[in-house]
Amino acid sequence: MKRSWEHPSVTIQDYEANEYVSSCWGVGCNINVADAYEQTHTNSAGVTWWTLGCNHTVDHCQNADNQVIYDDNNDGIADRMLEEGTDGLGTLACTIYSDADYTTVIDVSSVKVGDLIYWTTTDNRTRIWHHVGTVQATVPGHPNRS
Repeated sequence: MKRSWEHPSVTIQDYEANEYVSSCWGVGCNINVADAYEQTHTNSAGVTWWTLGCNHTVDHCQNADNQVIYDDNNDGIADRMLEEGTDGLGTLACTIYSDADYTTVIDVSSVKVGDLIYWTTTDNRTRIWHHVGTVQATVPGHPNRS
């Protein structure tokens, strides 16, 4: 019986992701500025947003992990912005503005890290929350999301 000797070897495999992971940026709302807006501005019926229950809290609005701008294809251009950490309202789409009067809507693709942005979210009934914050490079605790 003839035996053959195999030389021992080690194979190293590189990690390959089995699905695409998008990058994302976070935006924490400046709740003092946002609350001041809600207290001094009204809807079309003349009722302040504050009176309607539009207030901003540390654990929701101020948390940059709750407002996320996604770059779905990792090309450095923002594709969408969502508020995910609401107080019982589910995930809300964000409308982004270039001005503190919330009159000039801008496309999310124009938003860059470091920009001061204004955005609104709505419960699709009678309330609109007015937010303001600076875009951060990553969401604390979540540098990427899929």
